[in-house]
Amino acid sequence: MQQISFEVEDETYEKIKKLIDWINLDNEFSSVTVKKEKVKIEDFVKGSVIEKMDDIDTMQSLLNPPEVYSGMEVRNHFKKVAKEKEIQQVDICERIGINKTNLSLIFNNKKTLRTDVFFKIWLILGSPPLNKILYLSPKD
Repeated sequence: MQQISFEVEDETYEKIKKLIDWINLDNEFSSVTVKKEKVKIEDFVKGSVIEKMDDIDTMQSLLNPPEVYSGMEVRNHFKKVAKEKEIQQVDICERIGINKTNLSLIFNNKKTLRTDVFFKIWLILGSPPLNKILYLSPKD
């Protein structure tokens, strides 16, 4: 295993520290029965880098699929993520200005969505990692 060290601006460090403090406080109150280990700045940065690398791998496979994926298409897990986060489809419709029928078609991968609509839904769902929201599936 290799070790990496780097410097960040004081402002960036303080932002990360505040976020870690909030995560640890949230863990303390949300896990009454199961004690969670405190998050350290190093673990947070390491996890962020790994998550970003996973996103890059996902996007590379989606944008430059090997021959094996020639009969595949990109689909989304918006419906699953919205359900997990208890976000109602009607709330998403109101926030992005589309009707429930169109959103249902998008959520069920029956309609191709524009990039701007994708990003609006993705942001409403809390910007989940792309490798958790997009996947390849055989074309119908």
